[in-house]
Amino acid sequence: MACLYGLEPQFLLAGALADRLGLPVGSATIGAFEDGERNVRIHDRLAGRTAILVGSTGPPVDASLVALALLADAARRAGARDIVAVVPYFGYARGERLAGPGAAVPCRVAADILAGAGVRHLVTVDLHSPAIAGFFTIQVEEVSAVPLLADRFRGDLAERTVAVAPDAGAIKRVSVFAERLGIPMAIATKQRTGPDTPRLIQLWGDVAGMEALILDDMVTTGNTILQVAQALSERGARGLSVAATHAVMTPGAEARLRALGLRRFVTTDTLPYNPATDWPAWEAVSLAPLLARAIARCLPVGVFSGLAPEE
Repeated sequence: MACLYGLEPQFLLAGALADRLGLPVGSATIGAFEDGERNVRIHDRLAGRTAILVGSTGPPVDASLVALALLADAARRAGARDIVAVVPYFGYARGERLAGPGAAVPCRVAADILAGAGVRHLVTVDLHSPAIAGFFTIQVEEVSAVPLLADRFRGDLAERTVAVAPDAGAIKRVSVFAERLGIPMAIATKQRTGPDTPRLIQLWGDVAGMEALILDDMVTTGNTILQVAQALSERGARGLSVAATHAVMTPGAEARLRALGLRRFVTTDTLPYNPATDWPAWEAVSLAPLLARAIARCLPVGVFSGLAPEE
């Protein structure tokens, strides 16, 4: 039998997964002392059971990562036979390579922290780079929200729509998206001059007179979308929509996107984002069915009865 724990009370995806898998939600204290140190305790006896820990390591990334690691350690000390971490948004994913002499590789450190805390399976969504899975010494089950995002736009495309990759790293993802929708694609290339400060270099593809649909794995500051949107407008695009798996949305991002007059802004529930005020353009796609199947694939048949791996 398995038991599920949510990292944050407001993260509704954890409850949706428990319902879909037919699992109980465990009792745990996930708090903090006045100085910021996290205070984590599991109140259940987990001897011989599987613990499924659900939580994205989004902002504040450091605190979320530590809380998840402490929750895994608590589950291990409570006797859990197996520990599955469902981390829909994996923080530090942009630090997947050595930037130069003396630089850290944050993604590798984050992977080591979770494995060292006792996590044996990781379930995640649309990692920033395919290389990230190789940093882990544990089983990694990565799923993609791209087909679900594409399906949400199916039947509501403008007569002439082009899918846009906002950088070279998004080309493969956007090609799958465009093929599923049966539309052409364009590619923007950019160069970063510092953290969260992209500078657009070039835009490739025919966009004149077309509705542009930008797909990215995450929207953090909105600066990349802003610069790509400007280039699209200069090339004659006549409208703009955005789809993204992870709505990180740091302060100011929502205002930047609202100013663009987006026709649609579609994200998923990998992070607990909600607009500050009513925003008709925004909608969220639930990944609970997708993640439930991924969890089932990680575990032996019979661990829980709520869902077959390919249901």
